[in-house]
Amino acid sequence: MTRIVSFLPAIILGGLLVLAFKPFNLLFIPFIVFPILFFILKKTESPLINAFLFGFSFFSIGLYWLIFCIVNYGGASWFSAIIICLLFYIFLGLFFLPFALIKKNAFAHAIILFTLLEIIREYLFTGFPWLSLGFSQVSNPFINQYFSIVGSHGITMIILLISALGFKVIENKNKKVIPTIGIMIIILVNFIFSLTEDKPDNEKKLKISLLQGNVSQDTKWNENTVMHQIEGYLNLLDSAKGDLIIFPETAIPLLYANYPNYFHQKINEKIKSNKTIILGSILEIDGNYLNSAVIKSEKEDQFYFKKHLVPFGEYFPLSNYLGFIYRKILNIPFSNLTPSRIENQLIRYDNFYLGLNICYEDIFKASYDVFLPQANLFINLTNDAWYDRSPAAHQHVQIAQARAMEFNRPIIRATNTGVTAYINKKGEIVNSLPTFSEGVLEIEVLPNNLPSFFSKFGYFPLYIFLLIIALCEKFKSFPLLNRKKKVKSKP
Repeated sequence: MTRIVSFLPAIILGGLLVLAFKPFNLLFIPFIVFPILFFILKKTESPLINAFLFGFSFFSIGLYWLIFCIVNYGGASWFSAIIICLLFYIFLGLFFLPFALIKKNAFAHAIILFTLLEIIREYLFTGFPWLSLGFSQVSNPFINQYFSIVGSHGITMIILLISALGFKVIENKNKKVIPTIGIMIIILVNFIFSLTEDKPDNEKKLKISLLQGNVSQDTKWNENTVMHQIEGYLNLLDSAKGDLIIFPETAIPLLYANYPNYFHQKINEKIKSNKTIILGSILEIDGNYLNSAVIKSEKEDQFYFKKHLVPFGEYFPLSNYLGFIYRKILNIPFSNLTPSRIENQLIRYDNFYLGLNICYEDIFKASYDVFLPQANLFINLTNDAWYDRSPAAHQHVQIAQARAMEFNRPIIRATNTGVTAYINKKGEIVNSLPTFSEGVLEIEVLPNNLPSFFSKFGYFPLYIFLLIIALCEKFKSFPLLNRKKKVKSKP
């Protein structure tokens, strides 16, 4: 019993770390949690278990809403949903094992390995970078300028670096100067970056209308509500004033080919008044169902096809082998989507280039890379109604804020239930609609195509910084080391 109680501090700390993310947004939490965790890991006889339990607690509390999504909208039983999610949380908790190295005072190794594993998490098994530590600091003026230099995973490195230096300040009563100077240099360089403000390459603003239909997920795919949903969106369309009008992901719960004629007529009437409309739709091409966006204007129709589908939500991995299990456990509408093999092109609009992504795609760096350097503006179509009133939708928009800073581009989000928002290139939410409300967000957006350091060089600068940290271990003065002096034995 005593042994079990000894693990409670790490479990509690993992849960507290979630408070750093939206909607709580307690930015200082990581800089308190990690030094305490480091103290625990140095004293414990079970560093691996404590490190794992910290990560397991962090993800199970931060992603608790996955269980409700699977039960409420996936058709699974509570037992099945809990088992599936527990296995997922256990897997994610393993990414925190590098912190066990703190026991041996290997702070630099722990920081390097954890940062690299967080990058790997963005790509492994289709990737899941949700709750990457760096995303929590989008509003932190002391370090958020680094987003444009080393990206969100670089911010993770900086969080851990500051936390480790802070721990050294507390631990070494007689050696506080060097770690303190290290923290001050990190913050000072951040403010130097903030002084180098780039000037926009144009002053023309785009007038855009973002439609938010506020259709709950439990009624969205109900046949009896389809006409009501169509009428609701047509009313929003009539009131939209922007030159570019954007519907959210799968706004109308029908195949695009099955939209009623009067809906198409309303769309065509609108574009005749020199409007362009982006409509999130499901298209059927050669027997495959594609999550898509149709861009309609008087000149031509353009298309975007979602490539990075949500596993277990839009498609089932290894369905040829596990199809029977999926059919018995889950029942999700349009869960048989196909990733498009059609190469997506930049969307041309009014002498600008638009980079599109749909829902879950916007959490991945690669979804932006494909449209650079030409893209002036990024647009995301999303349906976060799956998450109900959990923190997930707020965590989602926080990721978009980080991506805006990384790529020095504004991002606009048209969502079904929120958060519908305009995020400027600095990652600030300029305008947004209240969540779970119906309405049109009218915004004026200033596009930009001046590259950031991160957009040009990707993770390369971060790898250089990690290499420098590794090389610094050769120097005794490095503040993350606590070398013991060798005592020569007397003859």
